[in-house]
Amino acid sequence: MGATDSKLAFRKTVFKLYEEKDISATEDEFWRSFWELPESVDDVFSLIGANDIRRVRDSARSNMELLTLDKILEKMKTILEAKNFPSEQNSINHLLNCCRILTRLMPFIFESAECQQWEESFFWAPRHQEKETKTADNKPEYEMLPCRAELLLKMTIQALYLSGFTLPIAVATKESKIVYTIWENGVGASTSSLATSKDIESNRTEVLRLLTVLLSKSMYIPPAQLLSKEDFWLRHVVTKTEKKVVLVLLCSLMNAVCNYDPTGWMPYTHILGENKEQMVSFSLTCLLILLDYRTPQQADLMRQVDSSSSPVSSEFPPTQVEVITLESPDVITVSKSSVELEAFSPQDQTGASGVIDNAFRHYMSKLHRPKDFEFLVDGLYRILVNPMTAVNTYLPGSTKRVSCFVEVMMFCWRLIEINSRFRDYLVETDRVLDLTVALLFHATENKTNIAQLGLVRMCAFMLQTLSSNKGYCVKLNKQFSTHSSLPSIIRLYAFNGTYADFLIISIFSLIASTHGALSSLYPALTLTITNISPYIKSMGVTTASKLISLFHSMSSPSFLLNDEYNYLLGTYLLEAFNNIIHHQYENNPNFVYSAILHHDYFEKLNQLTFDSALTEVERLRALREKKGEIENEPKGKTKEEQNDDSTKREEEEEQQVAEGSLTVSDNSSSKFVSKSGFTPTEEWFNSWKSKLPLEEIIKLLEFLVPTIEEKCKDNDIALDEIKTYLATVSTKDVLTKECPIFIRKFQWGEALFIWFRSMLWGQNYVGTMKDYGPWNGTAVKLFQIKQG
Repeated sequence: MGATDSKLAFRKTVFKLYEEKDISATEDEFWRSFWELPESVDDVFSLIGANDIRRVRDSARSNMELLTLDKILEKMKTILEAKNFPSEQNSINHLLNCCRILTRLMPFIFESAECQQWEESFFWAPRHQEKETKTADNKPEYEMLPCRAELLLKMTIQALYLSGFTLPIAVATKESKIVYTIWENGVGASTSSLATSKDIESNRTEVLRLLTVLLSKSMYIPPAQLLSKEDFWLRHVVTKTEKKVVLVLLCSLMNAVCNYDPTGWMPYTHILGENKEQMVSFSLTCLLILLDYRTPQQADLMRQVDSSSSPVSSEFPPTQVEVITLESPDVITVSKSSVELEAFSPQDQTGASGVIDNAFRHYMSKLHRPKDFEFLVDGLYRILVNPMTAVNTYLPGSTKRVSCFVEVMMFCWRLIEINSRFRDYLVETDRVLDLTVALLFHATENKTNIAQLGLVRMCAFMLQTLSSNKGYCVKLNKQFSTHSSLPSIIRLYAFNGTYADFLIISIFSLIASTHGALSSLYPALTLTITNISPYIKSMGVTTASKLISLFHSMSSPSFLLNDEYNYLLGTYLLEAFNNIIHHQYENNPNFVYSAILHHDYFEKLNQLTFDSALTEVERLRALREKKGEIENEPKGKTKEEQNDDSTKREEEEEQQVAEGSLTVSDNSSSKFVSKSGFTPTEEWFNSWKSKLPLEEIIKLLEFLVPTIEEKCKDNDIALDEIKTYLATVSTKDVLTKECPIFIRKFQWGEALFIWFRSMLWGQNYVGTMKDYGPWNGTAVKLFQIKQG
């Protein structure tokens, strides 16, 4: 449709769709124009406007029913069953236009609350048609037909495996043009990939866009109703799709993602090559949507997690506590050979009822071959580190920076959660250490970018997820020998330590350098340190110093009184310290020495009362006010003198993790209100203060401090000698209480499920805005869209 008159003709056809009510189904020429006239996706999206669709939907719905459902579905069915496809009567462009029309219209059906009842009845109501034969008494007989939604979903998936369209024409059989075969080599397909072309990949992209749209109903559901409202479209695909189709689709999507190499085989090749990222992005989105489905029963459990979890801040992720010993092995599931598809273990993972709740999650959990895991890790890591590679090159612009790394990270997280064998493989092969570095890079690079806070949050949650694995914690003691090759943004000055050192220092940097902007992530980051603490060996000097400094900030009165649950963060750090001195004392003299140097931090917290905490907060507030007065003085001291005074006062103030913690109420000199609105009370203070796990470390310090002070009187003693002495000191008679290891696992609740689903669809919405975004201009309810 290159000519202007052809575009005008199609535009008039669109006008007629809402101007003329109840257009007859027999006007074949009119209906055919919708799949015959457009020549590109641009024609469909530019010539069928949002207002046009809404007018048809609201004032001429019978025309929408005929076009969207019966005529388009009928044409798609004819094409998919045609033995001579592609042909003039059933061309590739006809099928593409059917997909494009549906992609354009469906979001506007989903967005309307008034259409919900009609949508459910029209798409999901059983259908029947009269048979040609009649009963003996001449009464009509009827046969049941699949509902329209079921037919649409089935044909959309079939279109992904249509020879001559999304597969090479050569794979067609005598029986059918639809051949369920995995697109590319990888999981489930060890042979070479099917021959492909730019057109085949483009066609796959358009069909995947349609499938994504059909599964996007949750974008139009308010967050509060997300778990309570069933998504019939998504449920049907994950529970009713034939097993063979599930396996082939799952492998096709995974392999398309993991075979993607954005860098090419030499610098700048991405500029000349065809951009495949769009197909990979839609493959990722489809994968994540399918894996994210939750049954109503699972949704109820999530709501219970939120309601029954310890009442930490609403921003704090709920955790599942597991008590283990230092010697207890992780549970490793032994994989079995498959009787069906070699890549998938047949181990039964159905629910108690024997019904598979989500076929895609089910078969994802059954992957077990090391070569498949190697393929997945290599492919996912290649994309995850792409931004690192792009900023760490000597040739500016030589490496393409992809945008789909966020979805890749989401998929990697899902894979770690769903498949325990994959998690074990990551740990056994040390690839989990590479993943840790990638997570810290993305968190550090985006820590001040408000638009990417969700990405930083995901990195923190993934680190907590990994830290609940004992094998991972032990692996962190490996020397980080390749640190010097890291991008400057995460490279540490004069670093010569382990991965555990790198992780802890990076976490400290995330907290200390963001001035409270990441306060909602403090629990996940702190719990990561707590989870790995029983296994840390040979902690570096800098690491120990940062840990004690972090404790100093989180145990300061201003921080403790700033939020109702801030004391938990100090508790988690004390728990980590107890783990170190009980389980790894002799292996961490640097930490013990740092604790001795700053023993007053622990003593002050131990002696802290509610009144003394308020007094300290008031003292700091007065210092800040006085500093402000000095800085605002128009006359008096020279600028240099004022700067000197300011520096001295800053040194007197405590370094706080949260910025600007408390304010004094105007009507009372003794009542403090935090910026969050929390008013601390003595009853609240006493409820947790006496439970702080300070006893053991205080006893250790009371035992060691006098000894070390006495030794330090000898000016000839070297620091290394002191640390050697500390490592040999027996603490058996000092640390008398048992110290069980509590591993706090990341646990999904309703709020986090909504956050993840919102982030998934938000990424897709933003990522497709420029490339014929199907949801542009629709009334999305799952998240807010800020108009630029």
